[in-house]
Amino acid sequence: MTLWNVEFSLALHNRTGKYQIGRAILADHADLIARTYYWRLAAADIPSGLRARVIGKLLQTEIRLRADPRLAAPARIRTGRPVLHLDPFTVTIHALTPDDMVLCHDMGPITHPGLFTPQVVSLYRRAFATIADIGPRTIFVSEASRRAYRDVYGPLRRSDIIYPPIRFPSGGPAGDPPDPPRGVGRPFLLTVGSIGARKNQAATIRAYAASGLAGRGVGYVLCGSREPGCEDVAKAAAATPGVVLLDHVSDEVLAWLYDNAAGFVLVSRLEGFGMPVAEAIARDLVPLISAGGVLEEVAGPAALTADPGDEAGIARQMSALAAMTAAEKARRRSDLSQAITRFTPERFRDAWRRVLC
Repeated sequence: MTLWNVEFSLALHNRTGKYQIGRAILADHADLIARTYYWRLAAADIPSGLRARVIGKLLQTEIRLRADPRLAAPARIRTGRPVLHLDPFTVTIHALTPDDMVLCHDMGPITHPGLFTPQVVSLYRRAFATIADIGPRTIFVSEASRRAYRDVYGPLRRSDIIYPPIRFPSGGPAGDPPDPPRGVGRPFLLTVGSIGARKNQAATIRAYAASGLAGRGVGYVLCGSREPGCEDVAKAAAATPGVVLLDHVSDEVLAWLYDNAAGFVLVSRLEGFGMPVAEAIARDLVPLISAGGVLEEVAGPAALTADPGDEAGIARQMSALAAMTAAEKARRRSDLSQAITRFTPERFRDAWRRVLC
């Protein structure tokens, strides 16, 4: 049985889906993990608070040193065991070997550089160039991400697709549902996901305004943590009647939003997997998603689709979603529910066990 060291530095600054996937791998396969590293520190628990900030600053300093060949950087990390990198960026500070393994969530900094800072683009270009050169086993969260890698870097020596598991919101105690968020009234369409340019919410808000749904009493609710481009989304939301923009919400409130929405909307420009779409389907919502790419891979052909750059098309599909009959929703839900049977915790755990053993 192979024992692995795990590189989980992303946990120092990231609490999105990447973090949840990493935590699930650590919890499911503790018997196969010797040590977990956060930068150069091996620790049993995920650093938090001041400790995490200090380690994160040191990590960023080393990354900056390695980005400039004129500067002296410390020797690359060698842990003495095969390393599972839970994000590609950490291969830039390790002595990567063919025996290592790298989890790739998306190719965004390579395929959509305009959505990221120049520093992030440079970091991931160096990371993927190293992966292409050394050839570790590479795990992708979707076929779309693997295809995007191959389009840029060519064939992979060893690769697998392991879909992440759906994280079902808890929903709160039976008989004690949470109060609706302030300003949210039914019926409404729902978008869940980080608020920013990557998710294209400013365009969907403009499409909602053009659809006339507000005048027909249908609201539009968005929630999620903030990322680059969130200012434009906030301005569009504030200027558009019928739109409610929430921050990150609790699992109980999220479950209420899913269970009371009339439909789900995520016409994003870039996704690694699109967990909110799978969660929405699991809560019996019909989604409107980006045409092509990973969201169609997740939802299957029963979802409504629109081109992320076509606001008029998004508006038409939002109107169609809001007006969809109960019979049409039931027909689509049957196919959608079948599509997400691929994303169970059991399948996720068993697939990772196979590649790690």
